Amino acid sequence: MNSLVETREGLVRLLLTPQALKPLAERKPKPHVFYNPEASLNRDIAVLAVRALSKQRGDLRVCDPLAGCGVRGVRFLAEGLGVKEAVINDLNPNAVEFIRINLDANGLSGRAMVFNLDARELLLRRDIRQDGFDLVDVDPFGSPAPFIQPAILSLKRRGVLAVTATDTAPLSGRYPRTCLRRYWSKPLKTEYYPEVAVRILLGFIARNCTMLNRGLKPLLVHRTTQYIRVYVETVYGTAAAEEALNKIGYLNHCFNCLSRRFTVLEEKAVNLCSNCGSRLDWAGPLWIGEIFDAEFCNRLVVEYEASHLSGKKELGKLLKTIASESSSSATYYVIDELASLLKIPPPSKKALLEKLIEMGYNASPTHFNGKGFRTNASLKDILNGLINITRSLKPTL
Repeated sequence: MNSLVETREGLVRLLLTPQALKPLAERKPKPHVFYNPEASLNRDIAVLAVRALSKQRGDLRVCDPLAGCGVRGVRFLAEGLGVKEAVINDLNPNAVEFIRINLDANGLSGRAMVFNLDARELLLRRDIRQDGFDLVDVDPFGSPAPFIQPAILSLKRRGVLAVTATDTAPLSGRYPRTCLRRYWSKPLKTEYYPEVAVRILLGFIARNCTMLNRGLKPLLVHRTTQYIRVYVETVYGTAAAEEALNKIGYLNHCFNCLSRRFTVLEEKAVNLCSNCGSRLDWAGPLWIGEIFDAEFCNRLVVEYEASHLSGKKELGKLLKTIASESSSSATYYVIDELASLLKIPPPSKKALLEKLIEMGYNASPTHFNGKGFRTNASLKDILNGLINITRSLKPTL
């Protein structure tokens, strides 16, 4: 431990081995403890979420059951403002040693409980969870599926579950059988496949909630090329479970005309597109309800602007885009795909959004895709808007 190197993330000091600070592809042999600096944006948003929750609920008790070097839990304590206590755990004894080192380095040991357990055992132990956590952050390497039900059980009433999934290839449709095994859901590689992946993950969490007589309310989702991330508030009771069950269903997608629609679980399967008559493909079961809570998303923007993270322009841009799309309809469209369908050059996103708003619809960009947008306009009206823009750009003779 004499050759530790100091780095910083957010407001905290981290002491790690030189190997742990190398780019992920260059870490051979594997370091004693895992640290991923590329996930700092993920943790920045988590810190802002904790700050927003603490202002609403008061002192929080949080849990990081898959902690690695402990950076997430340490940041919750140092930057989360209202975090009274953090339970920080990892199965790797070397990681636990670094968790303790990094807590000590930041003067936070007195506010943390550190464990060396399987994450599922930790979450299910009543002596550890006590009357339940306000927030559990499940951030594994790979699929979060094995940890979802124990995490739900460890939450108090209206507790928040934050989940990262890095197994984006199965969720996005590249390995459909793997997705079926892990999430009991058929994926579909559409032009908006990142949102389909998010909805599959939310649907999996929702089904686990309903089995435990709980419902859920999605607060925030976001994605990068490496992972998808969801925040949900869990709600106790049969009524909440029934409401969640009504928001689990299927996505029907037409690859011929790009139309799409959701159907509830009990609805008879739709085989043909009502728009063009082509055969439909489908994904699910998945979450068919809202994926954002606009109030929560806007509170994160307020927290960002008032925090020590306000200088991070990429973070601010992401949060503001999410806030702008949080009150818009699902699912998003991609301009290039629509233009290709019409065999016309794609207009700028700005021009199309302005046209849709001029036509009386809501329209906003989406963080899921740089060329994507959300709107409550019908597909027919979106295509008409594209055609009108193209006509207006043609030179008159």
